[in-house]
Amino acid sequence: MGRKSLGHHFFIIDNKFILHFDSEVYRKFYSVIDFDSFEVLKSNGSTFHYFRDKNHVYVESYMNHFAVLPDADPVDFRILDFENGKSTSNRNDYLFDEKLPHRFVDYQVLSEYYQRIDDTIYFGYTRVLSQADAASFEVLYADEVKNVAKDKNHVYFRDKIVEGADAASFHFLEECFTEVYYRECDHTYYAKDNNCAYYVDTIARAIKPIKTKNIDHFRFKVVDNLGYAFDEKYYYLFGKRKAIN
Repeated sequence: MGRKSLGHHFFIIDNKFILHFDSEVYRKFYSVIDFDSFEVLKSNGSTFHYFRDKNHVYVESYMNHFAVLPDADPVDFRILDFENGKSTSNRNDYLFDEKLPHRFVDYQVLSEYYQRIDDTIYFGYTRVLSQADAASFEVLYADEVKNVAKDKNHVYFRDKIVEGADAASFHFLEECFTEVYYRECDHTYYAKDNNCAYYVDTIARAIKPIKTKNIDHFRFKVVDNLGYAFDEKYYYLFGKRKAIN
């Protein structure tokens, strides 16, 4: 049996199939892959890899399944930022397995998730926020929250409009961003507008309305390393309401 090591625990067996940690991988692409020239370009050893052969460039990551990079040239392909999945080839730029509509240098980066080109707002470099007003668009706490924004008309969570939110008055509770530690303080926050309060979990991709009758008294406080919101009758832990005894 012919066994060729590619490094990073990848092996080509008899120029017919590929193993990773002794498990067969990428079978659906065997008709595309040129086994003789297939090689690992860069890998973290487990969940993120770039490959190429004489015809194609391939990527597999925590953001995508194994895929061919469209229109990438194996000869001039370059990885720009491995950790963040940025690469370039043939006058195209890529974010993981997606070919971008523009070059990275053309985007004005507003946060890790939002970008602007002229009068167009993008989420994740590829998704256009068609209703966004670029002139008034702002990312709220861009260094901490990163994926909540608003303009003069709407509040946005990721690439979706938060229905019913009042953009003019929407804001995060400043107490969530002091240096006082609370559990899951890197992705759970509270916000409010003139009509409603909100629990925001950026990892769970959720923004949950809280229908408090005491919006003016809705506040945030850290108690025993846990972040609580309060109004006059209830307290809220991770968005769940309980009566104050």
